[in-house]
Amino acid sequence: MRGSAGLFLLFLVLGCGRETPYRPASTTTDETPQQGGTLVRRLEGDVTSLNPISGNSRYENEVTWFLFTPLLQLDQDLNLIPGLAEKWEISSDGRLYTFHLNRLATFEDRLPVSASDVLFTLHKIVDPTSEAPQLAGAFEGIDWSRTSALDDHTVTVGFKEPRAGQIYAFVLAVLPEHIYSKGDFKTGFVSRAVGNGPFRLVRRVPDKEILLERREDYWGPRPYLRRILFKIVVDDRTAWNAMKRGELDDTLVTSDQWQLEGNAPQVQRVMEIRRFYTLNYNCIPWNNRDPILSDKRVRRALAMCLDRKSIIANIFHGTARVMTGPFTPDQWAYNPNVPAIEYDPEGALKLFQEAGWGDSNGDGILDKGGKPLQIEMLVAAGNSGTIPFVEVYQSELKQIGVQLKVLSVDPAVMIQRILKGNYQAAYMAWDIDPDPGGTLFPMFHSSQLPPAGDNIVFYTNPEVDQLIVDGRQEMNRSKRMAIYQHLHEILAADQPYFWTMQVSAKWAVNRRIHNVRESKGFGPYNWYPGPLEWWIPADQQRQRETRPAAGAMMR
Repeated sequence: MRGSAGLFLLFLVLGCGRETPYRPASTTTDETPQQGGTLVRRLEGDVTSLNPISGNSRYENEVTWFLFTPLLQLDQDLNLIPGLAEKWEISSDGRLYTFHLNRLATFEDRLPVSASDVLFTLHKIVDPTSEAPQLAGAFEGIDWSRTSALDDHTVTVGFKEPRAGQIYAFVLAVLPEHIYSKGDFKTGFVSRAVGNGPFRLVRRVPDKEILLERREDYWGPRPYLRRILFKIVVDDRTAWNAMKRGELDDTLVTSDQWQLEGNAPQVQRVMEIRRFYTLNYNCIPWNNRDPILSDKRVRRALAMCLDRKSIIANIFHGTARVMTGPFTPDQWAYNPNVPAIEYDPEGALKLFQEAGWGDSNGDGILDKGGKPLQIEMLVAAGNSGTIPFVEVYQSELKQIGVQLKVLSVDPAVMIQRILKGNYQAAYMAWDIDPDPGGTLFPMFHSSQLPPAGDNIVFYTNPEVDQLIVDGRQEMNRSKRMAIYQHLHEILAADQPYFWTMQVSAKWAVNRRIHNVRESKGFGPYNWYPGPLEWWIPADQQRQRETRPAAGAMMR
């Protein structure tokens, strides 16, 4: 998934239909996959839109992945495999991509997926009025003179210059032009979707649930599950208790829950908990346009006030690792020679003083020009893992004379405030692309300030801009690695973000769900076939009413 603001956790609302009581163990020993059943998944935050082009968080991707089969897929090892396109070619100069669509592919209204739908989707992505910040940067150099439909099932996409990793941008949902060209593109598909994937939308109840149902006429391999019910979950503890009661089939769990209860027999009977690292990291974005945070000495000093090693040991129970920049330690672009910013309050105080901040009136608070050094940090309501981290950081900053005001807000509100630049700091996470260059351009290039892109920290550095462009154009892997390692070094010095740590995912899944696997980079979701191969024994399948709940939005 392209960079999407994460760590946004919401409130679980059970209800809107009744289910049969949960039975903790299956009586079947047959491992032959069985058809049917409803998977009840936790969705940690509500979607802002079901339009896969204009979504701006991981929650949209979690839902629309089932509704839209992308042009290309990623397999368990994050290799590219056919999706809507049966095959594809790249020209020798790396500037022309040709895709041959599966002639059997249809949208849920049974009309065929055509080359013109691909072109329509690309036009919508680059149209600034669509506000598609996660995708627009990947197609910023498209050459429309070489982009066309050769026939109903063959499309060529040209670029003005070759780009390494460009092919990954085509892990892309394709919209039906005959549907999405009508009405308001931005607002008309908030609770409506017409896809070409293995599931269709039955209903969305904002802040409560989203119900999907298998397409019996799906043109590709049919999944085993009959329905997928996403429950909107606000609070980690509420979700954990629901998981233990068997009311949810999967959820991320906090480090404390994993440490304290993960091995308890009553928990192990109901669920399995797996732990792994994925392509994401926790961070604090600093609004570089803010008068206080525009000074990189201040940003670095703020990073020096956090004892991350202690937090990893005491809050995350050793299941996290320190980050030094925009690449995870498992990525080939990572620079192992970039040192982590060490906990050094005295050194931080010297940097603050260099930047003109001192305690002029002896009240214990640093000030400058008569104004105290106070920073407001947004955090997502309901995320219990955020609270101890922020409390420790708040305490450490207070000791050195910095006031950290923590504001807990609804995740959707938090995303919108960040995208509009209406914030100083936030505690969040980013999901990043398998190809390192796919995330760098929208996140750090100066042309990608919102709403054009995901440069939510409003960071500008001409040298970084050029290196990002160089990294996208360089085809030699070792030369590209050198470019990105240099970028890692510069970004670590500038600290537009405070890259805090990469926390391993602790993922619980109900034992009634069979054939569950995860990829090394994406975990259990967003790769093929992933959840499409999950199945539930017949004697464990929930019988659930499907009548709409009050407030439901129908297709």
